[in-house]
Amino acid sequence: MKKRKLSRRITWRVIGIMSFFNVLIVGVIVAFVFVLSLGNGSMRGQYVTDGIADNVETMLQLAKTVTFNNRSDVEANMDSPEHVFDALERIMKINKRLAGCFVAFEPDYFKGQGRWFEAYAYYADSTHVDCRQIGSPQHDYFNGAWYQRGLSLERDDDGYLTDLYYDDTVNSGMFCSYVIPVFDCQGRKVGVYGVDLSLDLLDVIIDEAMRNVRKEFMVDAQEDIGEDGEIYFSIQIIDSKGNRITGSDSLDISMLKGEQEVVDRELDMKDLKHTPYYINAKQLGATGWTLVVFQHRDLVFAWGWVLAVIIVFCMGIGCLVIFFFTTRSIRRATKPLGFLSESAQEVAKGNFDAPLPTFKHNDEVAQLRDSFGTMQQSLKEYLEEQKALSATKAAMMSELNVAHTIQMSMIPKTFPAFPDRKDLDLYASLTPAKAVGGDLYDFFIRDDSLYFCIGDVSGKGVPASLVMAVSRTLFRNIAAHTDKPSHIVETMNVNICDGNEQCMFVTLFVGVLDLQTGRLRYCNAGHDAPYVQAEHLPCDPNLPVGLNPDMKYSEQEAMIAPGKILFLYTDGLTEAENSSRDLFGMERVDEVIATFEGSPQELIETMTAAVHQFVGDTEQSDDLTMLAFRIRK
Repeated sequence: MKKRKLSRRITWRVIGIMSFFNVLIVGVIVAFVFVLSLGNGSMRGQYVTDGIADNVETMLQLAKTVTFNNRSDVEANMDSPEHVFDALERIMKINKRLAGCFVAFEPDYFKGQGRWFEAYAYYADSTHVDCRQIGSPQHDYFNGAWYQRGLSLERDDDGYLTDLYYDDTVNSGMFCSYVIPVFDCQGRKVGVYGVDLSLDLLDVIIDEAMRNVRKEFMVDAQEDIGEDGEIYFSIQIIDSKGNRITGSDSLDISMLKGEQEVVDRELDMKDLKHTPYYINAKQLGATGWTLVVFQHRDLVFAWGWVLAVIIVFCMGIGCLVIFFFTTRSIRRATKPLGFLSESAQEVAKGNFDAPLPTFKHNDEVAQLRDSFGTMQQSLKEYLEEQKALSATKAAMMSELNVAHTIQMSMIPKTFPAFPDRKDLDLYASLTPAKAVGGDLYDFFIRDDSLYFCIGDVSGKGVPASLVMAVSRTLFRNIAAHTDKPSHIVETMNVNICDGNEQCMFVTLFVGVLDLQTGRLRYCNAGHDAPYVQAEHLPCDPNLPVGLNPDMKYSEQEAMIAPGKILFLYTDGLTEAENSSRDLFGMERVDEVIATFEGSPQELIETMTAAVHQFVGDTEQSDDLTMLAFRIRK
């Protein structure tokens, strides 16, 4: 029963996974087909909009070119009304696509012609150009927006393209005009010159585009409209207020004012909700008009539906065949797993010596059995290694604890350090970043002088702690026979350089303070300059010890007034990091010291609290050592 149940479960699971991915693949393919259909429809619409937009741009460029190219001819013939009409007639004969051209002059420009004079030339028929004066109180162009806007321009400015308007002064119809100012021979602005473009030109452009679309995508014009009366393909030009200017049919454009949903941002297609249309839209130059191409959803997805049905049918037949053969194969292949299951359960219980079954066939199941055998042996060896590793780690931790105890015992840590002396107040602290560290400090009194040092060994851990122990021992031994800080540092440098194959070095500050006079002699070897109250002690830039055995170290002097605290520290203070990797820094050290009033012990405790507050729960990254003392008043 168990074998059949396991086999059935695996079989249905595998079949379920395969069915899921088959459905997913079919879905992806069908979706891809529809995406291609959508993209094809968008490219069709974009092809049409770009073509019409280019023609409209050409038309507008024609108006601009004609206007600017012929302004000089108009300006050269403004000596009489007859010459103006002749110039306009020549312009119309050369540019037959214009609806008309005109020059409107300032009031009373031509004496005897009255206040209004607007010369206008147009085609009375397909071959004859007629000219007339159309300015009058009824056609008061002075108050027209086109005239006022054109008159406000300068010679080097682009012209002004008017909105579409209805005009029945000469030929009734919808027009737009392109106007620029004209100037007399003295450079004075005397009127406005421009050309008219007829809406009929737009109809010609749209009709030409529809013929190209039908030729490429349809059989004849009847296929623009489906059997249900819905329009499959339409081209509309809409003004800035959403009103239809012209187009290939009377499709209701009110749908454009409703809610729209972006379908393909890259192709700029929109699906009009509640209506089965997709649109492509494009602004037409500087006109403020919008060209819109409508495509019925059935037109966009026609071939997509056909391909989708074929793909789904073929994939369905394939899934049935795969289902049949997969079921039989899985049932046959999973039979040996029942035997291996019982042995695997024993191994899972911790019985690593449990016997495993053998199989005649050298297939994946047999390899799985061999892997179980290897796993049994590896687990047994791993457990033995973990036991040995735990013992080794415990011994290592014990040794590090002993090393920490030995290292900490080498530095003075009992305070007050000199209880029998009332003239000295001294305190120090050392917090290693690891079990053992590389920072050191030391001090003792000889001949009524305080000998002290603070140092920081490069690196961390055991190697740094060994160098720290050597440095502290050297300081004690050398300082016992000399009172010159420079000699102490130079002798330590020679000894540390000897046999220093790891090139480890120590930043060191050594000083001798006369407790009677306050005279401080000191030598700095690459260490941070200490503070005397809130001011840095001047220090020469000497190399750390351990780098150059021939290095000569300079010695300096200063007077320490009674009551002033000398504060020494290692870079573990300024380079303490918080969780954002920001450093504690010198500015924060300055802030603590600048406002501090108290004993050396209180100073170190205050500084330690400031560091802990800054770093928070962040793990300590470097040894932190501080030493402070003062001569009591």
